[in-house]
Parts: sequence; C-alpha cells; structure tokens
Amino acid sequence: MSRWSLALVPILAAGAVAFARPGAHAAPPVTHHIRMEQRGAKYLFVPADLTIKQGDLVEFDNVSGYPHDIEFDRDHIPAEARDVLNANMPQRQGDLQGPFLTQPHQKYTVSFKGAPKGQYHFFCLPHRALGMVGVITVK
Repeated sequence: MSRWSLALVPILAAGAVAFARPGAHAAPPVTHHIRMEQRGAKYLFVPADLTIKQGDLVEFDNVSGYPHDIEFDRDHIPAEARDVLNANMPQRQGDLQGPFLTQPHQKYTVSFKGAPKGQYHFFCLPHRALGMVGVITVK
C-alpha cells in the first residue's frame, strides 16, 4: 500500500460512520422533573403542565405535604396508552397507580417509552380534591 492509500483509511472509516443507518445512534431519553409540593393549604405538581417526547422519562419528587402518589386518569389518556403506562410504572399499587411516596425527596419515575402521542392527565389520589392534578403532553 502506498503512503497515500494508508492516509485515506481513517478518512474512509470516518465517512462510513457518518453514513450509518438513521436512528442507529438515537439520543438517550431526557428525564423531566416534577415536584410534588404543599404550599400552605395548596397541594401542587410543579410544573403541572409538561410537554415531553416519546421515550422520555418523568421523575416525580416528593418535596413536601406527603404522602403523594401518581395516578393517571383512565378516562383522559390516549387510546392504547393504558397497557404501555402500566408496563412502564414500576411498583404499581393498582391500575395506572404508582406507589405512595411517604418520605421527603422520595422519587418515582415513569417512562413514556412506547407511549402514544397525546395528553396524559394525572393526579395525586390523597390530594386530588384539593386540586393536585396535572397533564403531560407527549409529542
């Protein structure tokens, strides 16, 4: 091999990587954070309205006013989302319901891998009547 052909090998190898099939190096999912808070007599998700991409994760942080949980409203999620959410919610207490978080800064993460696009209404069961509700929009 001439010295010129040896010099081309790294360039060709680099070019081969650039032409890898689309999606072969997909970006890792983004983790979004929602705080679960009590402010005086108010119980809140902060933010209460969140937009994410399919495959992203949502981490709920029990900041104050516990116990809290995450439950998705069966009547206000996209069609075909129920089975996906149930599969992506570890340690479920029931259908579309995560475990109760009873300790400060206890966290619970829900994956939206495979989740259909649309709006996912959720609430904290103990504080729903006090307005602790939110919506995640999957784009």
